[in-house]
Amino acid sequence: MDNEDRIKFWLSERQGKSPRRSMPIMDDIDKASTTSSRAQRAELQGESADRPSAPQVVDDQRLEEARAAILERRASRWRSLVRRAMFLVVLPLLVVLLYVGLFATPLHQGEAVFTVQTSGETAPSASAGLFAIGGSNSTIADAFKAREFILSRPMMDQMEKRFGFMSHFASHEMDPLTRFNGPFGMNSDPLDYYRQRVRVAVDVQEGILRLYVQARTKEDAVRFGNGLLAAAEEHVNQFSDKISQDQIAALTRDVQDAERQVADTRRSLAAVQARRGDLSPEQTAASVYQLISNLELQLAEAERERSSLLDQGLTESPLLPRLTARTQELRSQIAEQRGRLANPGGGSLVRTLNEYEGASARKEIAQARWQSTLNTLQQAYLRILEQRRYFVRIVGMSAGQTPKVRDVYGIAVPVLIFMALLYAIWFIINQLRNEGGFRQFSQVSRRWQR
Repeated sequence: MDNEDRIKFWLSERQGKSPRRSMPIMDDIDKASTTSSRAQRAELQGESADRPSAPQVVDDQRLEEARAAILERRASRWRSLVRRAMFLVVLPLLVVLLYVGLFATPLHQGEAVFTVQTSGETAPSASAGLFAIGGSNSTIADAFKAREFILSRPMMDQMEKRFGFMSHFASHEMDPLTRFNGPFGMNSDPLDYYRQRVRVAVDVQEGILRLYVQARTKEDAVRFGNGLLAAAEEHVNQFSDKISQDQIAALTRDVQDAERQVADTRRSLAAVQARRGDLSPEQTAASVYQLISNLELQLAEAERERSSLLDQGLTESPLLPRLTARTQELRSQIAEQRGRLANPGGGSLVRTLNEYEGASARKEIAQARWQSTLNTLQQAYLRILEQRRYFVRIVGMSAGQTPKVRDVYGIAVPVLIFMALLYAIWFIINQLRNEGGFRQFSQVSRRWQR
């Protein structure tokens, strides 16, 4: 069946036959219209035909009517497509814009700039970038710590307790879609909502933080922002003081232990001195050794003189008994002094000296440890002063005069979801109505109920 036969059949069906048979014919005509039109243009441009007969004129008229019907159907399809696009795209966007312009609550935004640094640190250079995180400079690390504290749940609870921060956004003055604990369970998570209204941006290159706080009025934005800055500053000071106190306390305990050890060794040395009756056994032992050396020299001189007399045969010399008594006396003195140095009975100067040297050595060790801990404590004081954290407000909290709608995305998402749900319901109802699906749906429902 060629295109002309299909068109004739369609026209005959259109004049008095069933309309249902015309639908597939329309599809065939739509598919073959291009081929038929091309063939006719080729016939008109190619060869010059004779004058058409009357039946050919009628067929040409019917063909033009079929072409017009096809064009009308295509135009109808385009209008339907445009209407759907308007319904699916333009209408939701229009609803979002209307809500943002008429119902959404504009919010003021306060802004402040601050940093956390130590007195011994300098601001990182702009070329440092991310490499400043891993270096000795701890400004970036302290900045992120301050950011995490500001965005934490304890900070949220503190702001609610002191300033009523969350209650400020739960008021009915806020529109339903941006209100805290809004309808249909929207914005029900307090921490997520808190982080929507409070933001902290960290500039890694400069080592500074920017705090953004939103509120319904300019005064509230500034008040909330100053509260956050004050709480963050207090937290940084407490954190720095705690580190300093822990370090100083540990070093102070070491110094006190060293002082007690020095006191104990001093008491032990004093006990040795009191028990032996000698304040300086070292000096006493040195004097004894010196005395023994002198006595030995005198003994050697006396023995030399005595031996000289005996060698000369002066056995009857009156000097000989005196020299003999002198040598015996010197030997007795030397033995006595050596007995002072080493006495097996327990009262020797050597044992006294050993006890004294042990006590004195322990005292010197304790004093050296005490001096070392004292120096460490002094250095720790200087280091703590250099590394103490300071909360520096570079730019104070301020808010602009013009409020803006801050939650366009948060408004658009629920509106689009709601519009999509309405469209789905309308589409299902329309399909069921066109295809007689209500009866089928009711029959299926009865079967399931049975």
